[in-house]
Amino acid sequence: MSGLLKYEFRKLRKQKSFYICTIIMIALLFLSAFTSKALFDANEEFSEQFKGSALDSAVGAVSGCSYLLIVGIFTALFVCDDYENQTIKNIYSKGYSRTQAYFSKFISVVFAATVMFAVVISSGFLFGNIYFGIGDASGYNWFGIIAAQYAVCIANISFYFAICSFLRKNGSSIASVIVAPMLVSMLLGLADSLLKSEKIELARFWISSFMKDLSAAPADNGRVVVCLTASLIYIPVFAVIGAVLHKNTEI
Repeated sequence: MSGLLKYEFRKLRKQKSFYICTIIMIALLFLSAFTSKALFDANEEFSEQFKGSALDSAVGAVSGCSYLLIVGIFTALFVCDDYENQTIKNIYSKGYSRTQAYFSKFISVVFAATVMFAVVISSGFLFGNIYFGIGDASGYNWFGIIAAQYAVCIANISFYFAICSFLRKNGSSIASVIVAPMLVSMLLGLADSLLKSEKIELARFWISSFMKDLSAAPADNGRVVVCLTASLIYIPVFAVIGAVLHKNTEI
């Protein structure tokens, strides 16, 4: 499997979409910080309500640059490339199993998403510091929030990866990455409305709801733990489901 990993990482280094998606997210963060600073200086009412800082910018960076959407599109493009170009047949002809091919690509996508996440958080902190200063770290566990955000991102990416490995077409995979999380949220919301339970809301345990609760500081510590724990459960579940679907699909 080491040979497959080398192949995937070599392909990742040459993947234009990886660099383009990363640059787009950095540009969005810069524009957001620049616009907020301009409004802060020009609008007295906005300046009284808005409390910007490097730490707040770092915590809000993932949502501010549409990280999950952009990385989802990157995942679709990267996963489907071997199938649309039929290079996957060359991999199987060399004796590698479908499981090895699946998890080697999964590891490379998680690595790419991790690099993007680190760049996004660092850029958010940098731009926030340039325009608003570092800010006060007391009052909320910003490190725990960012750690939970990372787990949520990888859980979402595991979900995207399973879908893309099953569909294997750029168009349908990109569309599914955009629509599927919202569709599940809608179905869970419908279930909640039918159950009318005051104790448990199913929609709040779906990955699409986590980032919204973690993107504004201070976040509730109990909710941070729930989001982190649930995401750590979702990651292997989606990875295994994707592997099973991939194994049973015709090339």
